[in-house]
Amino acid sequence: MVRLIVTETPISMPPVSPIRDTGLPAAGEGHPALGFWARCIARIDDFANARGVPASRVVVVVPYAQMMEAGRRAWAIAHPSGFAPRFESSRNWATSMRPFLPGAGDLSMDMARDSLMAAALIDRVAPARADSALRALMVGRLVEAARQLAPLAAAVPPEQRLAWAEPLRDAMTLPMPSLNWEGMLATLALTWASTSAYATDVLWSVEALPGGQADLLVVLPGFQDDPLARALVNRWGEHALLLPLDDADDGVRDGCHLHACGDAEDEAQRAAACVIAEINQGHMPVALVANDRLLTRRISAMLHSAGVPVRDETGWKLSTTHAAAQLMSVLRAADARASMDDVLDMLKHARAWPEAQVQQLEQLARDAGVSRWKAALQHARLAAAIPEGVPAWIESLQSARPLTAWLGDLAFALKTSGLWPSFEADAAGQQVLQCLRLGDGAAMELAGVTQSIDGARRGGTRLTLSAFTAWVRDVLEGASFTPRSAGDAAVVVLPMAQLLGRVFAATVVPGCDEAHLTPSPEPPGEWTAAQRELLGLPSREALAAAAASAWKATVVLPQLHLLWRTQDRGEAVLPSAWVQALDAPLAEDPRDPRSLGAMPQRRPAPSAADVLPDALSASAYQDLRDCPYRFFALRQLRLVEAAELEAEPDQRDMGNWLHAVLRAFHEERGDARLGREADLARLNQLADDTAMAMGLNAGEGGAGFLPYQAVWPALRDGYLDWLHGFEAVEGRPGPRFVEAEAERMAAVGPWKLYGKLDRIDAQQSPEGPIPFVLDYKTESRARTHDRVKEPLEDTQLAFYAALLPDDNLRAAYLSITDKRGDTGKDTPTWLVEQPDVLMAREHLRTGLAHDMARMAAGEPMPALGEGRVCDFCAARGLCRKDFWSPA
Repeated sequence: MVRLIVTETPISMPPVSPIRDTGLPAAGEGHPALGFWARCIARIDDFANARGVPASRVVVVVPYAQMMEAGRRAWAIAHPSGFAPRFESSRNWATSMRPFLPGAGDLSMDMARDSLMAAALIDRVAPARADSALRALMVGRLVEAARQLAPLAAAVPPEQRLAWAEPLRDAMTLPMPSLNWEGMLATLALTWASTSAYATDVLWSVEALPGGQADLLVVLPGFQDDPLARALVNRWGEHALLLPLDDADDGVRDGCHLHACGDAEDEAQRAAACVIAEINQGHMPVALVANDRLLTRRISAMLHSAGVPVRDETGWKLSTTHAAAQLMSVLRAADARASMDDVLDMLKHARAWPEAQVQQLEQLARDAGVSRWKAALQHARLAAAIPEGVPAWIESLQSARPLTAWLGDLAFALKTSGLWPSFEADAAGQQVLQCLRLGDGAAMELAGVTQSIDGARRGGTRLTLSAFTAWVRDVLEGASFTPRSAGDAAVVVLPMAQLLGRVFAATVVPGCDEAHLTPSPEPPGEWTAAQRELLGLPSREALAAAAASAWKATVVLPQLHLLWRTQDRGEAVLPSAWVQALDAPLAEDPRDPRSLGAMPQRRPAPSAADVLPDALSASAYQDLRDCPYRFFALRQLRLVEAAELEAEPDQRDMGNWLHAVLRAFHEERGDARLGREADLARLNQLADDTAMAMGLNAGEGGAGFLPYQAVWPALRDGYLDWLHGFEAVEGRPGPRFVEAEAERMAAVGPWKLYGKLDRIDAQQSPEGPIPFVLDYKTESRARTHDRVKEPLEDTQLAFYAALLPDDNLRAAYLSITDKRGDTGKDTPTWLVEQPDVLMAREHLRTGLAHDMARMAAGEPMPALGEGRVCDFCAARGLCRKDFWSPA
């Protein structure tokens, strides 16, 4: 027996019910948050009593909104009766006093508005001086820089901001010409931040002074410095109290559990198991700290699948939601350079067109090897299969237009494609519609913004599809989606810094590795150290001190689980330096082990007489000869891999292109002999036309097929050299072209054969014209020669010969390469004939009839597991060759 650790989330019992909303969550005596609040409330009491102010006239400003409820609960426990202070965040306090409506030029923290303002500012100082990609990057950088300066500007009274910014602007000039763009963006960000109004500006008004809504102000700081809170304390003077942030006790509690995991998936499973184990012990709520957002989303998904209610307070980018992916699929499909994958992706999301018709279009595109939408419109079979109205629908989104027109047309496109109801039914979809102003009349808000910024001229600026797509992408990237949660949750996802002042029965901290929990966080933005010091932005040292304080407050929490991975994508990963400094043993894996018995894997040998194919092709019979099980899987069960719609051409596309060029050339040329120069010119023209029709030149910059076109002159010249010495000309006998891509069917007893022959020529002989079958090969010359060494092993030419009724014929491979053969003697194009094709044909007919009769009688079809065919067999995962046990 082999004992393994289960690699899936184990649930030994259902999670207990969430806690009831009765004061603070259940926690043992001595929880650090309880002592923290007891000390804070005692100081607030002393401060208010010393000045004879009732608690109801005190405002306590906390560092983040989720802490407001924790403060109210703590006060209710300390003072069961009487009025309580107002626990507010600075933003919540300002909103309760006066709702904020940003002006056209204000920094609104809404990417839809801010990106327009940023673009206008860049246009004013650098009109038409940068390409579109650089300008899009500059817009994003400017918004980011301005938002980083916003807390500093908001901490200055509105009437003093211009004076505050003036000396800073002069001192921020960068002396190096190479940093011209960086200096310009820094200056623009400072100007924008200093001229903007903010939601918290009401806190600088008269009604926010002592004696207005409150008589005393108490500021409870977080781990990071809050410039506004500090400025308000200075303004309120003796009527304000800045509470000190108590240092957490050094050391680690007995309930600290360290988990060294394997890779990221193992870490996610183990973290989810830790959460479930704590819930099963009645420890709720559980805090799940989001050090690594990707890892946290994986853990949350596991918990949801286990039925554990989770409330995520951190959220994730709106651009990563399914609704955003649906919207972007529409814009990608409308691009003039759209691939078939882009359009098919949109059609599969949309509901306006029948699913069966979309699947048929996809299958035809894969069979034809058409990877570009533009090429599909010119392809006869594909154009007929395209659902009605799709080309016009796509074309309606391709021309340039003003932003408001774009928003209206995009909303209309979502409705006509059937996507709109799915957006309305999804919380993330509703936020996408709201952020982009796609609702009825919502676009007029942005129209007012653009007109206020630059007047009527900018309001009418026409955006191309690529520019509009970039704006949409920026808006979705700049918005955060926080899923809604109903009632209490057993698990709360939050940043480490927001554990302050909150009571959790257990805490699980994944991502405690050197990359995601570093003692020296990287300062955000593109600011230099000198600029940070000048502006008052937090330095690396300040960020490190804040992170260290948050860590010290975390490691003293009860029932603490710290997890990290030891390797990531094959690279060794160390735990965080903070984790290495802990003196605690590694914990046991909380997942339940399972005992699994050895299960020997035998070679499969199925029998499937009732699913024999109606007809056989040369490749199908080759599969049967290579391995009966391969034939069973790929031909009888039809488990065939779908052809990829690659955006960049590959060797398969090159082969299909060459076949199509030679077919068109010979069908058009026939028996005409116009000379080498005329043939060369016509082949060049057909090569270009065919590449365009197949969509091979529709890649980025039209360069996708260049590597194959680079070898075309050698292929062309070698082929013409061979052709002019091979075919019949006046005064010299030789084969004459008859048919290309010739479809033929035949029968061997009750079994049908079918195939498509690359080319059939007619060869004169004493008994009259006989067929000469040619099959084009672009593989290595040595491999082509190997095909004809053993006539009875050469399935393809023998099979093609069996499709023809003629008693006498010739068959050969035509090897077309861009160089001479391996010996250096044969030419780039070389005829490799199978001299014993008639004998091979008779043996193939006899063997095929025998093999098919055995299958029809129920003979097992074993997996052979031998030869080179196994190395690239699509059925290898099904036959389980790598896991066979010795007999």
